[in-house]
Amino acid sequence: MSSPLDAAADEVPSLVETDLTLVDGRTFAISDRRGDMRGPTHGVVHDDRRHLSMFVVEVEDGTLEPLAATTPSALTAVTISRLQSTGGEPSSCLLVRRRVLTDGLREDIEIRETGRDPRAVTVRATLRADFAHVFDVKAGRHAATAPFEPIANGCEARDDAVASATRVFWSIPPSDGPTSDGVVTWRLRVPARGQMDLQLLVQPVVDGVPVDLTLLEHSAAFAATRIDQDATWRRSTPHVSSVDARVSRCVDRAIADLAALRIIDRSHPARVLVAAGAPWFMTLFGRDSLLVSWMTLGFAPSLAPGVLSALADLQGRHDDPATLEEPGKILHELRRRGGDGPFAERNRYYGTVDATALFVGLAAEAFRWGALDLDAVTALREPLRAALDWLLRAGDANGAGFVDYRPHAGGLTNQGWKDSWDGVNLPDGRLPEPPIALAEVQGYTFAALRGAAEIAAHLDLGHDAETLARRADRLADAFNERYWNPAGWFAVGLDGQGRRIDALTTNPGHAIWAGIADPGHADRHLDCLMADEMWTGWGIRTLATTMGAYDPLSYHNGSVWPHDTAICAAGAARYGRWDIVDRIMDGALDTAVHFDGRPPELFAGFSRGDIPSPVHYPASCSPQAWASASILHLVTTALGLTATPDGLRSTRTDVSGLPDLTLEGLTGPTGHVDIAVRDGHLSIMPEPRAEHSDHR
Repeated sequence: MSSPLDAAADEVPSLVETDLTLVDGRTFAISDRRGDMRGPTHGVVHDDRRHLSMFVVEVEDGTLEPLAATTPSALTAVTISRLQSTGGEPSSCLLVRRRVLTDGLREDIEIRETGRDPRAVTVRATLRADFAHVFDVKAGRHAATAPFEPIANGCEARDDAVASATRVFWSIPPSDGPTSDGVVTWRLRVPARGQMDLQLLVQPVVDGVPVDLTLLEHSAAFAATRIDQDATWRRSTPHVSSVDARVSRCVDRAIADLAALRIIDRSHPARVLVAAGAPWFMTLFGRDSLLVSWMTLGFAPSLAPGVLSALADLQGRHDDPATLEEPGKILHELRRRGGDGPFAERNRYYGTVDATALFVGLAAEAFRWGALDLDAVTALREPLRAALDWLLRAGDANGAGFVDYRPHAGGLTNQGWKDSWDGVNLPDGRLPEPPIALAEVQGYTFAALRGAAEIAAHLDLGHDAETLARRADRLADAFNERYWNPAGWFAVGLDGQGRRIDALTTNPGHAIWAGIADPGHADRHLDCLMADEMWTGWGIRTLATTMGAYDPLSYHNGSVWPHDTAICAAGAARYGRWDIVDRIMDGALDTAVHFDGRPPELFAGFSRGDIPSPVHYPASCSPQAWASASILHLVTTALGLTATPDGLRSTRTDVSGLPDLTLEGLTGPTGHVDIAVRDGHLSIMPEPRAEHSDHR
């Protein structure tokens, strides 16, 4: 995923794989394993501004040797270092840093003397605040730092140009400082076999309003509260146990990460949203939030209503060429103003061609699964009507009958999910002529029209059900005729002259998931996805090795994205290719285990036979919402679960390829169900009420 300020993805600086990242809604903190924030992408970011760009703790006349670092939760970290003398000899003195993150940050610094003699220790903290916008932080650009000035029990840095400030409070008055460049010194005496404790509180101030530090001031109670909140979230989600230990481990990690990525809409506290990913995309993204909600309907049904309602509130009302806002269009990204380009003067950007179809499609799927009841769908009637109007008229820029997009100055060149500047290309690597009509967008639109036809049986959407269904069928016929490459796969899209963009990619796998493809074409394209040119053993490459733009270390042209692979697996399940589903599931679980149970946003597209472990992509987000959701989506996909008016059913008749497992508390159309796979048999309790026939 990209923001409109991104240059080529390869220009984004690397995140060190062992950096410590804490996440809480719109706030995140990145440091090294010592707990220090000194790198170009380190710091504390709140509401899209970096309120600390440096936070380094040192001990005079010695160095700190890191011994251990852990993140017990997404909100907390503990680091332990041992003091070494200037000559390099280890001492009996330890420095322990306990960090808790919410809208602000608390740092408890413990200096422990484990030996028999007391010790005099001089601790020095260096604090800097540059108030850089998150886009500039991501690009590794430092702004000028603001001077720190003394305030009661602390110090403060301000940047009036962006209406932001950072206040740092301490529990022990410093011996020296703070200096204007943020250096604060404490000379402490640590008793033998005892410790001294120093606490720092970092408080962001936005538009003159400081964040509430009440919880952080009582961090033990705060941590217990958040742990209880997470436990409540976990209790509301299904529990999985399996003879395959990878399944339980990865599902549990996915649920925990999605809990950390939740955003509470302060204007509507009952709404639960989901940020796209840490650290760079801790905001509402149209495409990402919609897909994550879709992929997790059985596990986290509360996400869909919150995301749909929030996006309906932000739906386009006017024509604005600078932001690509249009009536009925669903936004791409919500940000605080800042940086350069589109977000310099505004906070909404609508440069996405697929979110509007996904909005309608998710509403229909959530209605099928019971995550939205008829009253909730009725509340979305006007936004759904406006989105349909956009899809049926404004979405077709060249009048060819397919939803397409053109690049625009200052924004994203490509506006599908592969939104890097070179993410869509011809087989020889050249870039196609716009406007571009992507394959997956036609699939999403097909699903939206079919879903809207179902809703139209209950509500007036401005288009009757029969008309919407006929429009979907015409789109499917045109897609299968125009996008099919006789070489054996669907094209990634059509260019401005209506010519096929014949590169072999995963994009049509999304269209297959949506059900737009003829079975014969779907079958052949799925075979291509599992050939050596696409399948790595860990997941499916975004672009085949035989294509001109292929590079296993590119962002969208040969890397592997777990959510993309999972959607292709769901496409295989729709057309009964369980051999492919099981193969993808096995590779995805192995991949997640290599990343400590947490699949990253993306990883390099090297073959498993060539390099025996998945290779980290330097700028990959982790945790990342749709990567975490991919694990949950694969579980429901492998079980063949489909929502019907009578309850959840499985379309899979042979589960001999699955390990024994139990899935308790999955949410379906008629309430919670338990699913078991035992000795090659699948059971759902309670059973669906009656027979139900499925349609494409």
